[in-house]
Amino acid sequence: MNRSLVTETPDELLMNAERDIITVQVLLSKKFYPEDMMYIPICFHATQAVEKLLKSYIINNGKKIEKTHNLNYLCKSATEIDISFETIKNDCVLLNDFVPGIKYGDDEPIVKQEMDNLIKSLNNVCDFSPIKSLRDLFKQKHQFEIID
Repeated sequence: MNRSLVTETPDELLMNAERDIITVQVLLSKKFYPEDMMYIPICFHATQAVEKLLKSYIINNGKKIEKTHNLNYLCKSATEIDISFETIKNDCVLLNDFVPGIKYGDDEPIVKQEMDNLIKSLNNVCDFSPIKSLRDLFKQKHQFEIID
């Protein structure tokens, strides 16, 4: 099967990842009723941010990557560049487990504890040194402040 490759630049992916992270922060900071209706959009943007961060890292390191939403595959590809990505493997596994249900519907609703765990994993990925360094360079290049 011939899959197409990601065509976005690392900067384009990072910009979109930052937008997803901002969306997560905005949704978390507002009070919506019923609150549980916000769990899926929050988790969706968390998984999207991690997907784009990983793709940006991979492409920034001169590798091509197939278009995919599979965070396990993306983390494995990043690990081939830098073995320290094993550190966030479990975060990617956790986030990846929710991708199909978030995108395509699931009979099981997301509960607050699951959402909290996904946000923790998002934060772990964002704070992971190679990703944080990439985000910091992006911030300097575009002269804006990334608020965590």
